[in-house]
Amino acid sequence: MLVASSALARLFGPARGAHFERIRQSGQVPGPLFDYKVAGILGCVAPYTMVHPTSVAFAIQEAARLAIEEHSGSIVECGSWRGGTSFAMLLAQRAAVGRIVLPVYLLDSFEGLPPAEERDGPLALEWQSGAYPEWFFDNCLADESEVEKTARRFGLSESEACIRRGWFAETIPKLASDLGPDSISLLRLDCDWYDSTRLCLEYLMPIVQVGAKVIVDDYYAWDGCARALHDWLSHHDHPYRIKSFYSNYGAFFMKSSARASITDL
Repeated sequence: MLVASSALARLFGPARGAHFERIRQSGQVPGPLFDYKVAGILGCVAPYTMVHPTSVAFAIQEAARLAIEEHSGSIVECGSWRGGTSFAMLLAQRAAVGRIVLPVYLLDSFEGLPPAEERDGPLALEWQSGAYPEWFFDNCLADESEVEKTARRFGLSESEACIRRGWFAETIPKLASDLGPDSISLLRLDCDWYDSTRLCLEYLMPIVQVGAKVIVDDYYAWDGCARALHDWLSHHDHPYRIKSFYSNYGAFFMKSSARASITDL
């Protein structure tokens, strides 16, 4: 069963609905869930995320695959805002297997973004100065209590949607210690700036499972995020290939020490 463009337009508005329909037809969001289930989840979480449906759909399908294959570990999202993408990854598991297999950790300051710096790029500095009010979202401020209420409305328990409040310098090292080795099955970084992205990579990548995917939401959005990823890859001499989502609405890579097969790209 396929979702008509008109239904997608009602969910996301004409422009995003038409865009997702083009993505569906191009086969750019492969995965185990039927299109109508993906679209249904996207519609449910739309009020709670700024992330483009392209990237959310990828996260949905990956979370569903992990649940179907009964992977161990957890899913971690650094920079959850109002929780929409995290909730999508939880609802995807329920849609795929009828239950939550992997808990999702939602990490956010719930105080907005820290100040951008020069290495985050001139556009980031302009944005945080209020130059683009329609895209400012109150400096990405979210209310933790509202996120908790939304989780309960979706029927998600505290052990399934695990909310961690605080600046990453405080929460990320502790989370890495608490989770332990080989514990992250899917990592989603929505950290915006250089320092936040680099810190998450340094602490969390060592406990990401080999073969797991890492989504970098702001790779194309902010210079600092791209710099942080490039610097981290170079510093650790990793050959991970960065792949782009449709129309560059984010990027991802797989944790793999080397190319495995001459035919596998």
